[in-house]
Amino acid sequence: MKVKIIDYDFKGRGLAKTDQGLVFVDKAVIGDLLEVIVTKKTKKYANAKIAKIIDPSEDRVEAKCPYFKKCGGCDFLNYDYKKQIEWKKDKLIQDLKRIAAISQIDKKLDKSIYMDQGYKYRNNIQLKVKENKIGYFSKDSNEFVPIKSCLLAEDPINQAIRSLNEINNFYNITDLVIRSNYKGELMVILIADGKIKNTNTILNKLLDLKLVSLYENINTNKRFRYGKNFRKIYGQDKIVDKINDLEFEISPQSFFQINRQQTEKLYNLAIDYLDPKEEDKILDLYCGVGSISLSVAEKSGEVLGVEIVEEAIKNARKNAIINKIENANFVAEKSENIIEKISEKYQGINKIILDPPRSGLHKDLVEELLESKNIEKIVYISCNPATQARDLKILKEKYEIEKISLVDMFPNTVHVETIVLMSRK
Repeated sequence: MKVKIIDYDFKGRGLAKTDQGLVFVDKAVIGDLLEVIVTKKTKKYANAKIAKIIDPSEDRVEAKCPYFKKCGGCDFLNYDYKKQIEWKKDKLIQDLKRIAAISQIDKKLDKSIYMDQGYKYRNNIQLKVKENKIGYFSKDSNEFVPIKSCLLAEDPINQAIRSLNEINNFYNITDLVIRSNYKGELMVILIADGKIKNTNTILNKLLDLKLVSLYENINTNKRFRYGKNFRKIYGQDKIVDKINDLEFEISPQSFFQINRQQTEKLYNLAIDYLDPKEEDKILDLYCGVGSISLSVAEKSGEVLGVEIVEEAIKNARKNAIINKIENANFVAEKSENIIEKISEKYQGINKIILDPPRSGLHKDLVEELLESKNIEKIVYISCNPATQARDLKILKEKYEIEKISLVDMFPNTVHVETIVLMSRK
């Protein structure tokens, strides 16, 4: 069938409307007129692939990655980058209008922060291993796409990919996670469904690079990225990365932002919104290894960071010592439980910063925030504008939404990071 692409869906697929329902087309660009082949059909929608580009969009560009047509790692490599930013901003506005019912959004929009170029920014990638090759899956399928490099990954990661591609037998390894830091050092995690047989071969291939840690992780439940236990095969327990002037130890299972350059801009803007003072007591929920907590602590009275991953909290405490910051403390706890458990020292908390996972805030935490009368400001960072909008719809009952900004942490993908400043009414 012939279709005209009018939008993207949340997966980054081109969207067309036809008499037979919605059609989703991978690798399509808004404005394309296409001939497509339907690969899946239901009563309400169809999935399709491009058979022929009849009239290309004026915003279509040539993808610089040789794997783009099949690989599921990127969404927008064939879409003009300035247009990507416009689309992400419009998507944010539509989510806030449709889901959060926020009025006068134009007056609340503050900044759109993007990159000069959207390549070589990822400091952490996860690759699939199949038939002794490494790569990604295609979008919405288990079709395996072997790769020799990733256009979005930092150079040290691509050096590791090239070295690993020389291995003839990965045995039972199913996934590889590769992290790089600001020094170009590497942490590699081998994920398998049982004990790995050939770790020495892999180690020898990586030793010529700046390898600081090699880990094994046994994972028999593919619903999760990792299994519970990590075994260090070689090197240091942690890798050290840097944001602004602060250094952070990162354990293999700890979360750390994937785009170092944009993270600095994100945190600087978030701290500017929070406007920390010496008399403030600040609560940082979903704090990870303490990157935001320690960044804001330098300008505030007391900071308490909360994170459910105990290993990340150990990292955060060590990071406070490394950076000689004494007014930040950390606890391992569910963020939705912490407000009612806060010690006497932190009873005067008056500002909160939130950076939850894609699922957004737990409903119990939303209720706690509505009931807490001492909170003057909340800065809500999110990698999912839709779930953020869901939470804002409830929170705006007691909090005024003052400023909203967009930071493109994930160029050439459908994803974006947003910051919202709220103040108590």
